[in-house]
Amino acid sequence: VRIATGGAGAPMNDDWTCAVLLGDGQWPGYEAERLFSSSLQPVCAPRLAAELRRPADLAGATLLHVSHWGEDWPRWLDAAGVAQPSAPSGTRGLSFGSYAMTLQAAIDGVGVALAPRLYILDDIAAGRLATPFGLAVPMVHSWYLVCRASRREDAGFGPFRDWLYAVCAEVE
Repeated sequence: VRIATGGAGAPMNDDWTCAVLLGDGQWPGYEAERLFSSSLQPVCAPRLAAELRRPADLAGATLLHVSHWGEDWPRWLDAAGVAQPSAPSGTRGLSFGSYAMTLQAAIDGVGVALAPRLYILDDIAAGRLATPFGLAVPMVHSWYLVCRASRREDAGFGPFRDWLYAVCAEVE
């Protein structure tokens, strides 16, 4: 098993048997099987969370974005009944290339991130992050097992797929 990261901008490599990708399930030339999804919830450093009493307080906070998931904050703000930022497409704040970078900025106290619950549980348990509000919204996208149809016959694909499904069953 070789693990590579890169977010939405990382192309599939033709020598890979398969990949686990976050998206809408549509990758031309590939088959995709949905594995699991998550919900999105705001998180920030505990010190900053103590200053946020209600979702409207985010108007004065730095919102941390993942650049290729621009719909995350607008969806959450709509669900919370908060007016959208005046910046185009809700881009007020700082933008990062991955959830990992966005969450590190939140841990460092830079601002408030919106992240999949699956990504934040350990940091919340360890006290590195706090959830200032209980509202979580379902993600638009899910994680998928993605491969070319011709790679399904690779010797390791079946056992890897079975193991992955067993692990993902524990997630949802």
